Amino acid sequence: MKLKGYIILLLGVFLNGFILAQTTLDRIQYASDLYFSNPDSSYLICKEVEEKLKNTRNQIEIGEAQLCQARYLLLKTRFDEATTKLNSAISIFEEENRISSLAKCHSLKAILLDRISNDDEALQHQRKAYNLYVKAKDLKGQVSSLTNLSLDFIEAGQNDSSLFYLNKLLEYEDQMKSTSRYFLHQNFAMYYYNTKDYPAAISSFEKALQVAEDLQMIDSKATCLMLTAKVYLAQKKYQQAEELLLKSLAIAQENQLLHETNEAYIKLIELYESQGNYKQAFATEKLNDQVEKEIYNLDKINKINEIESQLKLKEKETIIAQKELDIKNEQLNTMEARSEVTQLIYLVALFVLVLIFVVIILLRTRKLNSRIQTQKLMLEEKNTEITDSINYAKRIQSAILPSTESFTEHLPDSFILYKPKDIVAGDFYWMQTIRSNEGGVMGYEPINPKSQNSIPKTQNTNPNAQQPTSNNEPQNVILFAAADCTGHGVPGALVSVVCSNALNQSLKELGNVSPSEILEETRRLVKDRFSKGNETNVKDGMDIALCSLNKNTNVVEFAGANNPLWIIRNKESAARSQEQEQYLSLTTDNYLLYELKGDKQPVGNHFKEKPFTGHQEQLQSGDILYIFSDGFADQFGGPKGKKFMYSQLKELLLSIAHKPLQEQRQVLDQTFESWKGDLEQLDDVCFIGVRI
Repeated sequence: MKLKGYIILLLGVFLNGFILAQTTLDRIQYASDLYFSNPDSSYLICKEVEEKLKNTRNQIEIGEAQLCQARYLLLKTRFDEATTKLNSAISIFEEENRISSLAKCHSLKAILLDRISNDDEALQHQRKAYNLYVKAKDLKGQVSSLTNLSLDFIEAGQNDSSLFYLNKLLEYEDQMKSTSRYFLHQNFAMYYYNTKDYPAAISSFEKALQVAEDLQMIDSKATCLMLTAKVYLAQKKYQQAEELLLKSLAIAQENQLLHETNEAYIKLIELYESQGNYKQAFATEKLNDQVEKEIYNLDKINKINEIESQLKLKEKETIIAQKELDIKNEQLNTMEARSEVTQLIYLVALFVLVLIFVVIILLRTRKLNSRIQTQKLMLEEKNTEITDSINYAKRIQSAILPSTESFTEHLPDSFILYKPKDIVAGDFYWMQTIRSNEGGVMGYEPINPKSQNSIPKTQNTNPNAQQPTSNNEPQNVILFAAADCTGHGVPGALVSVVCSNALNQSLKELGNVSPSEILEETRRLVKDRFSKGNETNVKDGMDIALCSLNKNTNVVEFAGANNPLWIIRNKESAARSQEQEQYLSLTTDNYLLYELKGDKQPVGNHFKEKPFTGHQEQLQSGDILYIFSDGFADQFGGPKGKKFMYSQLKELLLSIAHKPLQEQRQVLDQTFESWKGDLEQLDDVCFIGVRI
């Protein structure tokens, strides 16, 4: 219980300190935001915060409070006090590595040194501030520092350098806050004044004055009025100049702004002398002398120099202490080096022993590597032989596939997406053309000119074939299929040769174009050929989607083994019947997708064989037929490594149905590769699309 109470007490102290620190930073930020409109209140808040934190470890908050006070003290020309606060804040922020706050201190110190005419050191601090803002990636600070740098060069009369920094400021104009926009307009106006472009200077000062009034920037308003009067004075427009200077003086005196009061008096003296009003000029100069004595109090200047000297002395002492530490470290390193020599001797002795052992191991390893290299060469030779054999098998398989030219010759608006998993594939596509009359075959021809063993033209020898009608009009029929044989690679390719030849022989023997009968005969032939082996109940065969398309009537007949036929039809032109509705699988706003399913059995041995079912569908112009193997839908991939699935494939086809078929092929190919990503291709892919 005591331990528990102690932990709770520690937690309470920690949370209290955290909340106090956060509340303190919020008050300092509030005081900082209040500075332009009410600098006196801003100073009092920060002074109160520092007093409360005096005996705490909240160094960062103390530093921020001192920085806030220094800004006010600079405004009131209390330079010695401002220097003390700034040096203390700089020390804190260097120790705590608060880069952005450290940059603010150097920027403010540059302004202070500029006010007491220490221009060289002022420029050094301003450049240091800019580099720190860049390191901290503080955009607001960079803008502030660039503003001060441009002002330094303007006051020095270096117009080219000032214009460089002003143009750099313009790059940040969109990200500037309102106060920064005031200084941007003011500095551009001062640049125009230096280059004697007085109209542009007046215009920019007016913009700056508007910002100062909107944000209640009291000291900036007094300065802006004085600088605008300076332009009128250069143009000898004395009345306008005097009005603005008196306004500036009134604001400065009302708010006890000694620096701004001094600047207004100086310009009034210049104005009266230009008018020949020496009496008024002399009276004004006497008033200004009192202000300057208060600003440039010799004791204050000496105190500032003393503070800076002490700071430099402290920096020198730090450097000396660092050098002494380096000497001690060097001596320590020398002692360590001697110890290392002793250790090195022991290590060398140990190394020699290890080396002897390694030499013995290497000699044995060399013999072993020689054997491994010999075996590797043998394996590479065998691998080359196998690869050559597979490539030759690919040439043989290619010979049984229809050529792309022949396919597009008979089905011009079509595509084939064929992606073997390996060099050769178990998937294949097939096509034959037939000239028939009412189902009676007049003859057919192979469409693969690459093959020497293609089926020659023949006449119908089937007595059961339907006889032609009296009009004796020849019917152009195209049979095409997408097949997926058992396995992939070389075994699948061998099965595909058997199945492709069985399809050709079935068509030759049957002499009709009914896909269901062709599949029946093909199944018989496939089973017969595989039954000649020593093994019984061989499961080799194929899944297939087989279509017979009558190009005269646009009637398609279909039969499938495990694989379907998908038909996509334009919704507007679709003539839908109740019979067709049973095949409707998916709809969109513009298209319908019908699915004619194949039988749940392969072309080959099956435990429960049944006759293949034939389907017939009257097609419409614009209909798209899709047949395919399961390789696309079963591919693993995507963000979760899952299968692509048929449902997603349907949605994809409906979304691209309006595209030309060759573009559809590209989309399908790209989608497959994107889905697969870095995963291995699971199976062969065969995909055929035909537009009516």
